[in-house]
Amino acid sequence: MPNFNAFGNINHPVVTAGVGQNASRNGILYFSTTNLQSVGANAFLAFQLFNPTTANQAARIVRVFAGGQVNTTQFYIRNGTLNGGVTLSGFNGNFGFPDRSQMIPSFSISTVNPVTDGVTLASIIQTTGPIANEEGGRLIIPPSSRFIILLQKNAVGVSALTISVSWVEQ
Repeated sequence: MPNFNAFGNINHPVVTAGVGQNASRNGILYFSTTNLQSVGANAFLAFQLFNPTTANQAARIVRVFAGGQVNTTQFYIRNGTLNGGVTLSGFNGNFGFPDRSQMIPSFSISTVNPVTDGVTLASIIQTTGPIANEEGGRLIIPPSSRFIILLQKNAVGVSALTISVSWVEQ
């Protein structure tokens, strides 16, 4: 059995790259965003990534970037249903590849919780500013599944909120 050098050397360094970097190189890293949205007092902004039954790939969440100028609570919800909503586009992170995501991103703004059913995976309170959650492909959404990021605004008045998600299709 050869004696492999696990740490590499100056001529042959051991290098690893995250799922996002490899996916971008291969043209399978996608992005979608709600852009800035005006959200009223104690209202909700929700983003859903739906992997339809017809898809032949799973979505692996790379990063969730969400928040606003005020106190919010962020929820991760597995297999809930977003009621209403506007369909968004998924854009390829490698500009040399077409924007042909199999996933269907959408978003909704509502004065009542627009999500029904599902399982809450996490809830995060943020005082102000955005939260960047580096998932690194650990959340996997197979066909017929949905991943929802729900922001609940915990303040009075109208403020700007946004949700941006990147994912890999493998």
